[in-house]
Amino acid sequence: MTTSNPISRRVFLSRGAATGGVILVGAGASAGLAGCSSGSSGSSTSTGANKGGKAGVSTGTPKRGGKAVIGTTADIDGFFPPTNHWDNNGFLYANTIYDPLTAVAADGSIKPYLAETITPNSTYTTWTLKLRSGITFHDGSALTAAVVKANFDALKASALTGIALEQVTSVTITDPLTVVYNFADPYVALPASLATQVGYVVGQAMLDAASKSPMTPPHPIGTGPFIYDNWQPNDHFTATRNPRYWRSGFPHLDSITFRPIPDTTQREATLKTGGVDLILSADPVTVNHFTGQSPYQVVDSLSDTTGEPDVDFIILNCASPPTNDLRVRQALAKATDRAQVVKLFGGGLSQPANGLFPKGSKYYSDTGYPAFDPTAAKTLVSAYKQEHGTPTIELVTVPDSRDIKVTQVLQQMWEAVGFNISVKTVEQAELISNVVTGNFQAYTFQQYASPDPDLNYVWWSTTTVAPPGQIALNFSRNSDPQIETALLSGRRSPDPATRVKAYQTVNERLAQDLPYVWLGQTVWSEVGDARIQNFANPILPDGSPGQPFDNGIFFPTQIWMAG
Repeated sequence: MTTSNPISRRVFLSRGAATGGVILVGAGASAGLAGCSSGSSGSSTSTGANKGGKAGVSTGTPKRGGKAVIGTTADIDGFFPPTNHWDNNGFLYANTIYDPLTAVAADGSIKPYLAETITPNSTYTTWTLKLRSGITFHDGSALTAAVVKANFDALKASALTGIALEQVTSVTITDPLTVVYNFADPYVALPASLATQVGYVVGQAMLDAASKSPMTPPHPIGTGPFIYDNWQPNDHFTATRNPRYWRSGFPHLDSITFRPIPDTTQREATLKTGGVDLILSADPVTVNHFTGQSPYQVVDSLSDTTGEPDVDFIILNCASPPTNDLRVRQALAKATDRAQVVKLFGGGLSQPANGLFPKGSKYYSDTGYPAFDPTAAKTLVSAYKQEHGTPTIELVTVPDSRDIKVTQVLQQMWEAVGFNISVKTVEQAELISNVVTGNFQAYTFQQYASPDPDLNYVWWSTTTVAPPGQIALNFSRNSDPQIETALLSGRRSPDPATRVKAYQTVNERLAQDLPYVWLGQTVWSEVGDARIQNFANPILPDGSPGQPFDNGIFFPTQIWMAG
């Protein structure tokens, strides 16, 4: 579903990946059902080369050379931030060949990356970003304020990403390394937004190629630790070491390859047979399969409290029949036994979700989300049927065996109260495209991970709704003025209490509007064999620790291979 997402932190504007606000994230498509488990440490003890230490963290001297192969949950539809839909996998690719302007630290704060500093004025209507000097792109051209502005202009002009940047009134250059962002209203979350899709900077030559031949995917040119080598869609993407990388000593690997393996069972088997060195998973059962099993290192997302997590849910189209009828959405929510779904597919790690935020989050509240009540659901379906006939819904997921089983269970639950449900699978890139254009009724989805809830503004705003057939970042096309008012309150105020109240209101209104049938918090995991080192130990340019594992997303910069 996943995340980041636009689109898993996720679809594309919220990072994770995955993946709102001013960035396109990780959302994606997976029915991973998680939830905060009080018994989870969030990171298992390694039984491989790091025995006795923390999984994914290596204290030994890095070895230069070697190649790593990563099994991902899906492929992407391209590398160009203004036009391609990045989910969690998209951010993995981006972290390989590009660098972001900012990044999330281990404590949840936002730190400069390509930026050296980023500073607001007293009213948060102007932000001044100073770039690091001496950085070059893979083609030898320099990173300058002009290139950053050109990236912004391309993002602003895009039908896909421009909607997310409407609040930026202008971007100006004050010297070769300084960019100024101007806003009509206060905007407190710009640093967090620049850690997402709109914060990854591509070379001017790539922008020029895209402008001259908009139908031809431009050759990826970044400042990142690896250089694009080749991409065979739905088979592999390979990048090689950048010998002139601006971060001294990085990267360690000669090359890195990503292999999309949509089916979780196949992905796990490929790791066990040595076909890949590390896998990603949004299936909580993966954690159970590998924890404590030599020689594997397991890292999961359950202990990540740095922001808003990915959530598994069914997204409903509020602009197309029959899901445009509130009674239908209420009936679907009441017909869904979340506890049973989590019991069947949560691997003992999950709890049912009642909204965006898990217990323990400062934004958590009792949203009043409908309880499982099949009798009430039947009554609602009956009322709809008298006016319009039997409600028929196509429930769509990605080609993963677990996701398919989840949809089959939901099909049984929904048909038991009077719906006519068909189940279908599509590749993740197609799923995301259909959701962006409103060509769907009910899809499995995973989205919303973000260091700041404001980054999800575009997914819920009344300003990003469009009729089916047109691009809309408010994928569900739910238009609620009370949500808009709360979102603007959270966006404009630096006061923590005001922001908490704002996002609690958003969460509670979603439980009334029901554009989503909530399932549970996503349990992301990464599992590596004994050879792959330091995959969950990113170090930011200032020397501080980065966020180790962000809902299916990590940095490959610091990875090295033992043996």
